[in-house]
Amino acid sequence: MKEDQDAIRQELQRSLATPITTVQLAHEIATLLKSFRTKIDPRVVAQRLAEDLASRFTHKSEALQRLIQYRPKELANLTHQAANLAHQAAWEDIKRIVLPMIAAQKNVRRKIDTQEERARRSKQAKNRYEHLQRSYISKLGAIEREFSAPSGVGSLYPLPLPFTGPCLDEIFRGGGYKMSGTVDSLQWLFGLSRKKLSMARPPIKGGREIFYDYRGILACMDALLKQTGPNADWLSDPSRRETVLTGVIFRARREAKRRIRRAFEKKLLPYFT
Repeated sequence: MKEDQDAIRQELQRSLATPITTVQLAHEIATLLKSFRTKIDPRVVAQRLAEDLASRFTHKSEALQRLIQYRPKELANLTHQAANLAHQAAWEDIKRIVLPMIAAQKNVRRKIDTQEERARRSKQAKNRYEHLQRSYISKLGAIEREFSAPSGVGSLYPLPLPFTGPCLDEIFRGGGYKMSGTVDSLQWLFGLSRKKLSMARPPIKGGREIFYDYRGILACMDALLKQTGPNADWLSDPSRRETVLTGVIFRARREAKRRIRRAFEKKLLPYFT
């Protein structure tokens, strides 16, 4: 109990009745003497005055010292309440004055003055868009999502046909996908980053964009399917892998051009166990 009161006294002494230092007093006196514009060195006079007068201005109030000595807990509670009231009053002023001023301000877009600035802004916007497109990776690739049965469906309700989806139909018909993008891209198909799909070949240039046809898709599938075990980047579960590949070949036989269907069969059938 006594230790708590001593700690409170020390904290009150530090926060409410800190003695003035010689350096502080010297600074105040020097400031005052400089205003007189005399020829004497104000720093020397200020230091001598501070040394002589500092002890006389050690404390602000004897009554405050008595409160710290005999009523430390009550004074600590009072200062805490006063601080809270001050914070509440400041917040009320902010809500009453500052926030309405912020809300009243209009977000005015600065007018574009030159063609150079217009071109720069357009390039920045395009770069931001392309960065978002390149960095987008879905949690589950479209191939795995569309060509695999939901958990437990196959065992509860045996199905006569494999699960399939349309995500590869454009490829089956001879079209191509970009490397990056939220849809219709290699990242979207596999759910993997560009770095893990760097084996896609050959690139096909179409204007400013680079596309990959069935050869690029099969190059990625071939490289990823060679990875086995739980650390494989794509279709690590053997049962799920077989389900997906069965669905892809089934869909290719229905939708793909002849040469593309044969390419898928040739590349994927060896991976069936």
